[in-house]
Amino acid sequence: MNKKRWWIFAAAWLAIVVILSGVAPGAKDFATNNANGGLPEDALSIEAEKVLNEEFPSDEGMPMFGVLHNEKGLTEDELQAFSKSLMEIPSLKGLKNVTVTDTSEWTEEDFQRFVSEDGTTYFASVTLPKEAEEEGVYDYVEKIRESVDEEMNGQNAEVNWTGPAAIAADATGLFREVDVQLLLATVGIIFVLLLVIYRAPLLTLIPLLGAGLTYVVVDKVTGLSVQAGLFGTESQALSIMTVLLFAVITDYSLLIFSRFREELRRHESVDAAMKETMRHVREPIFFSGSTIMLGVATLFFALYEPYRNFAPVFAIAAGMMLIAGLTLLPALFALFGRVAFWPFIPRYGSEPRVKKNLWRRLADKVTAKPMMFLAPVMLVLLVGAWNMTNMKTSFDLIESFPEDLSSRVGYEQLGEAFSKGSLAPGTLILQKDEEWTREELDEAMEELTAIDGIERVNPTGHPLTEDMKTAKLSVTFEGNPYGHEALDSIENLRNASPDGATVLVAGETAKNADLRDINERDTWLVAGLMTALIAIMLGFQTRSVVAPIYMVGSILLSYAATFGFSLILFDLILDQQTISYRIPMYTFVFLVALGVDYSIMLIARIREEMRTHDFEEAIRRGLERTGGVISSAGLILAATFLVLVTMPVSELKLFGFMMAFGILMDTFIVRPLLIPAVVKLLGEKWSFWPNRIKK
Repeated sequence: MNKKRWWIFAAAWLAIVVILSGVAPGAKDFATNNANGGLPEDALSIEAEKVLNEEFPSDEGMPMFGVLHNEKGLTEDELQAFSKSLMEIPSLKGLKNVTVTDTSEWTEEDFQRFVSEDGTTYFASVTLPKEAEEEGVYDYVEKIRESVDEEMNGQNAEVNWTGPAAIAADATGLFREVDVQLLLATVGIIFVLLLVIYRAPLLTLIPLLGAGLTYVVVDKVTGLSVQAGLFGTESQALSIMTVLLFAVITDYSLLIFSRFREELRRHESVDAAMKETMRHVREPIFFSGSTIMLGVATLFFALYEPYRNFAPVFAIAAGMMLIAGLTLLPALFALFGRVAFWPFIPRYGSEPRVKKNLWRRLADKVTAKPMMFLAPVMLVLLVGAWNMTNMKTSFDLIESFPEDLSSRVGYEQLGEAFSKGSLAPGTLILQKDEEWTREELDEAMEELTAIDGIERVNPTGHPLTEDMKTAKLSVTFEGNPYGHEALDSIENLRNASPDGATVLVAGETAKNADLRDINERDTWLVAGLMTALIAIMLGFQTRSVVAPIYMVGSILLSYAATFGFSLILFDLILDQQTISYRIPMYTFVFLVALGVDYSIMLIARIREEMRTHDFEEAIRRGLERTGGVISSAGLILAATFLVLVTMPVSELKLFGFMMAFGILMDTFIVRPLLIPAVVKLLGEKWSFWPNRIKK
């Protein structure tokens, strides 16, 4: 390997970046919402919607509610002004087939039917056409908001928009403005931490340059793939991918940098030093990247579409990170040479200071009394893991929104002024072989209303089909329609059989009931597959049967403890007793895939040192030589995930915090204390059985 090779690698990456930047779209251009709420076609709620559309065809699209609120009480002028502003919506340019209720001839009594008992809240329905979902709900909703706000200017009452269309628009809007902020915040925090830790300006810029080039390639390749229809993607996946990519590329850079600095003292030639560096770090980088890629690839087996959308995006990112770690990053370090370390340039033949560092002193203590460290660490981790059993999940998307977001404010105002269940009623389809009579339908409604969690069941405008064998009813749930009690009611409704009829349930609550079942299935399946794949990869890397067991076991215990302690902190600090149903899956995939990297680096160095030193000294030197780079990498990785705490969606905030907490726990407890203690207690014969390290 010579300097020409490094120039080829760097030039190839630069050429690919330039070409893709000119011809390929960005992935964000194609970020979309998921069809069917991300559920598979055979989900019961989706099948119910199909039957509903077949038996009771309608051109209606997505509804949303305009909520007029005045704490002092609504006035007649405010109601009339709001009504007038709504009537002008269908005439707005760029909006087609938007329907609103004609209130031009309403009396004051007509308006009062939709005013709360305390007179503070009024709501009206606006329905977007079906084509709005294809053309972009966000643009439709924004034009309506702007038009109504202009008409209501000067009125004391506030207007908020909620309901399915408004919630979807707000979800899209939350991510439209954060992409650049997220990227800049990630780059900024990595730059500052690298500069503080290593005090070498070029060493700070090289990882960021490598990450920047890799990011462009990943973004453009993903954009081309989505444009070609190979898979879909969404904004949340792309946001998390950005953080992951910059963090992992920085990790690889630090691993290369640490070994490169060692080899520059042993080799006069920069090329020779880099060649020797890559001979030692190629394996941990390869298995680290492969572990991440295989780990996220298990999401392909999920039924829930948002999980599957993560898989291709992160598989592409992991693959490119792996290639960059083996080609681009060493090329950049080799081309900059010794000057990359300025002003602390390592000279050929020089020796590093022999003063024992923190990690050597810690290694001496752990290997001398391993049980003294193993017992308390295991106790702490087990306590945290036990608290994971207290986890309570939430399927209420709007809980993740900022408290001042229009759709959340409107939702809460309606919930306080009217029944919460009325905000998202479901639709019941009752099918049987014989015709329904009025008496039978009344008895069926009475029987269904008696089910726990059901507030009322009402007939719709035209409740029966022409053959009188299928009935359509509206069902209102008690309390929060997105709560677990309402989801349990869905199961009870489906199991009911009034007058021998089959009961189908459509609507948001029914979708969440299906999602709860699918999410549980996906989480266990992905966790099992990922654990097995990582164990197999570690078996190949360590050439051992025993090593993968304690390596995987430690990271699984670390994950459970992270989750348990995080739940305690969320409750004490944020007064939050529930978390999004997606967080357990996301944290498992990324925390396990990334956390095991540091164990790979440590074990690889211990195995290397065993070829020239006795077993105990190899453990000490392994921890000593990797302690600095892994702790620095862990701090940077944790800090980059903490950037997500600044995001406006609480789901990302909690995920970012949990990832940072878990990475720090793995960096400063599991990797330097638990694993060396386990290896020492197992002894040389069993730590890497059946592979014996030849000296």
